[in-house]
Amino acid sequence: MKHIYSSYGKINIGLKVLGKRTDGFHNIETIFYPVSLHDVVKIEIYRSNNFKILIKTNKKYIPLGEKNTCFKIVNLFFQKLGLKTDDHIKIDILKNIPSGGGLGGGSSNAAVVLKHLIKYYNADMSIFKKEIREIAIETGSDVTFFLLQKPCYACGLGEKLKILNNFKIDFKILLVNPHMHISTKWAYDNLGMKEGEYKENVLNNIEEFSLNNPEIYINDFENIVFPKYPLLKNIKNDMLDKGAVFSSMTGSGATVYGFFKYEDKESLNSLYEYYKSKNYFTYIA
Repeated sequence: MKHIYSSYGKINIGLKVLGKRTDGFHNIETIFYPVSLHDVVKIEIYRSNNFKILIKTNKKYIPLGEKNTCFKIVNLFFQKLGLKTDDHIKIDILKNIPSGGGLGGGSSNAAVVLKHLIKYYNADMSIFKKEIREIAIETGSDVTFFLLQKPCYACGLGEKLKILNNFKIDFKILLVNPHMHISTKWAYDNLGMKEGEYKENVLNNIEEFSLNNPEIYINDFENIVFPKYPLLKNIKNDMLDKGAVFSSMTGSGATVYGFFKYEDKESLNSLYEYYKSKNYFTYIA
């Protein structure tokens, strides 16, 4: 039997890089916010004589083997839980979320697969809670967020979460990506942070979204990315000039989003059509 799931993306509202760790990674803080943009993940599990993972996707640039997050999370699921199977696990991913755009598509896909495996193989969460968390974190630092799919304050590598039940974006969200791919490693390396250097948390006490202090939601990566990719800065400024009440880059790029009032449909639709005409990825959430 084939099971079909929507696999939703996210945006970062504020992204602060707080320090460089001894393991070479960086501690961050951010607010993860789910958006309606989604991939479609189809999962089919059937009996066989030998265990096999089959990945299929509509985009040629998506890896199908061990570098694929869904492939990785299936392997980790059986390894960490000590389960054995001869099943064939077939995963077909219809990609709508731009890859490498800061929208979390790969991590979201992996979270959908993990939730399905937990249900299909009756993995008792009261017994395997620690292992499930390890599986998510080892697959990707934001996979834990996609298991929840609720607005969250995140810190650490992005895996430590606090659900924000009152955090709501009461605006239309325009997403624009000019088909750029920005290396996350490059972005972190160019921050130039030294090991042991730390900044103070600024987002940890936020419970609701407010425009009273928009500077608190600055994405630190904009200082690195915009000088090298000025087109992204132009998109952000264009959104603000055309009526967005807030605009930012999500993740380390290359997607820029803007918040527009519901009554400001004309400006929103005009920008949408403009970027669509330039063949940029464009979506209204």
